[in-house]
Amino acid sequence: MIIKPIETEIERRACLEIAKALPEWFNEAGLKAMERDLRGEKTFIAVEDGHVLGFVTLKPISDKALEILWMAVRRELRGKGVGSKLLNFIEEWAGEKGFGVLVVKTSGDLSYKPYNETRRFYEKKGFVRVALIDPYPEWGEEALIYVKCLRKI
Repeated sequence: MIIKPIETEIERRACLEIAKALPEWFNEAGLKAMERDLRGEKTFIAVEDGHVLGFVTLKPISDKALEILWMAVRRELRGKGVGSKLLNFIEEWAGEKGFGVLVVKTSGDLSYKPYNETRRFYEKKGFVRVALIDPYPEWGEEALIYVKCLRKI
């Protein structure tokens, strides 16, 4: 498996197809925003034998902080290390680019079970929950904000 920047429309469509196959995590509004972000923001994909296995889309929110906007892995590959490899890659990449902090927002609805897995993933990877915003203005629902320091700022 290699991790590389997204380059083609076919790769963009493959990322959207991965997300569409995960409706528990990505609704229509999210997919629309994702489509826009896949074109305008930095996206890395995990590829093996010409197939996109997963992706992560990033957006700088300051000169030192980078937000993970979207991250998804093919359903059949979840729990097999693809997401961890993507996250490890972007942590290294972000550090090389001078970013000191990674930020990710996720659903703050603790009763919605699919996001328990998402929250556990980020917590296991060293992200710390720093805020619950209810409602998060852009979403109209609760959002948990997680951060991870990559190096001293």
